[in-house]
Amino acid sequence: MTARRGKPVLLLVLAGLALLLAGLAGVYWGTAELSWGARLEALLRLPGAERHLMLIIWEWRLPRVLMVALVGAALALSGVLMQALLRNPLADPYLLGLSSGASAVATAAIVWLPAAFVASIGLPLLAFAGAMLAFLVTLGLAFSPARGLDRLVLILAGIAVSLFFQSVSAFFLHIADPHATRAALQWLMGSAAGTVWRDLLPLAVALPLVALVSLRFSPMLDAVLLGDERAAALGVPVSWLRSGFFTAAALLTGLSVAGAGIVGFVGLIVPHMARLLIGATHRRLIPLALLLGAIVLVLVDLLCRIVLAPQELPLGVLLALFAAPPFILILRRVRHGI
Repeated sequence: MTARRGKPVLLLVLAGLALLLAGLAGVYWGTAELSWGARLEALLRLPGAERHLMLIIWEWRLPRVLMVALVGAALALSGVLMQALLRNPLADPYLLGLSSGASAVATAAIVWLPAAFVASIGLPLLAFAGAMLAFLVTLGLAFSPARGLDRLVLILAGIAVSLFFQSVSAFFLHIADPHATRAALQWLMGSAAGTVWRDLLPLAVALPLVALVSLRFSPMLDAVLLGDERAAALGVPVSWLRSGFFTAAALLTGLSVAGAGIVGFVGLIVPHMARLLIGATHRRLIPLALLLGAIVLVLVDLLCRIVLAPQELPLGVLLALFAAPPFILILRRVRHGI
């Protein structure tokens, strides 16, 4: 019994250490040729550290590493919530049309609006507005006063909204000039390049709050997995729980899209990785999923920076490459009812 209780703690400690090492690797490694001693001095802000090295580490690399860690953790938590509330192992944070709404508004801003205007407002803010617009449309289509929020209708509405906004994005990309198309595609494939410290604030505030609330109501999330009728019999307000956590997942996903563009597969694959390691109890699952999501995206972002250095790969390219095998395994598990 003691060994069983100690396993989750050990896994969380190991995941925390792995995240720390991944973060240090993300800060230390890059295209700039720096000695290890110089990097350590700049990271610790020692008196002898060179000013331009401190600028590279503290103003370019560290905010970027923190951003991808926050985005990975936020998408993983959103995936856990979506899969639990919909009781669908293939649900992910983008199921509600959030990524398509964000990409449509961001693409329209890049193609149609003056660059100075977009820079003054901020492309992340416009993308977040698009994600929230898509979420509200999906929610409006799926909600009825008589039946509340129907999960099957919600999935179908999310698919319809996604297809609509994808068509809008494709239209804007088709009529845009090549320079604007390249800029839009780079954002659509995901990147945290150019992150500054102030960009971290929205996710740094929202993620801990949603995580704490999710842990507080984790027994209710466990009950929802038994079915709506059984959960209601146990005293769980299913409709309110589903509406509240869908909104929280949409908030985290919208902020993630605003911070790093469209980053797929993290919210789908990472929750399953965590379940295989620690089980389906949400009190244990949520912390591990947060850590694994951060680890995965920090490491993928590091690879994106160094594989074709000095050029960078978009996050979506390597994520799709690495996520394909686990996704196939998940499909096999679902097919065979494992």
